[in-house]
Amino acid sequence: MNERILIVEDNPQNMKVVLVALRPYGYTFLQATDGEEALDMATRERPDLIIMDIQLPKLNGLEVTRKLRDTVAFSHIPIIAITAFAMKGDKERAIEAGCDVYLTKPINTRQLPVMIAEILLQRQKINSSTNGDGNGEQDPGN
Repeated sequence: MNERILIVEDNPQNMKVVLVALRPYGYTFLQATDGEEALDMATRERPDLIIMDIQLPKLNGLEVTRKLRDTVAFSHIPIIAITAFAMKGDKERAIEAGCDVYLTKPINTRQLPVMIAEILLQRQKINSSTNGDGNGEQDPGN
C-alpha cells in the first residue's frame, strides 16, 4: 500500500531530514510550510498520516490539529507532533489538541520510520476491522 504522509514543516532543513529518513520506505509525500497550507492540503488530499510541526506561521500546529480533529474525516488520521522548543506542558497540550504522538527535535531518524510503520499498520488493522466485517465499533452514521 502506498501511504500518503503530509509533512507540515516550515524549516527546509527539518523537512529534508524527515524526507530523507522516510524516502526509502516508498511513501508518497505531501508538503506544507504553514498552518493554512496544511489545513488546505490535508482537506484536499486526505493523507494517511500527518507529521505536524507545532511552531508554524499563520496557524500553529495545535490550531491546525484542533481544526482537523473537529472534522469527522480526520478523527482517526494519526497526527505526530514535532517541536524544537519543548517546554513543560507542551506534550500534554499537543495530546489534548488531538495529536497521537509527541516528538522533540532533533528527530531520531532511525526511530521515526519504525514508529510510522507501526502507526500505519495499527490504522490499517482498525480500518479493516471497522470496514470489513461489520463488527467494528464505529457507527456508519457518524
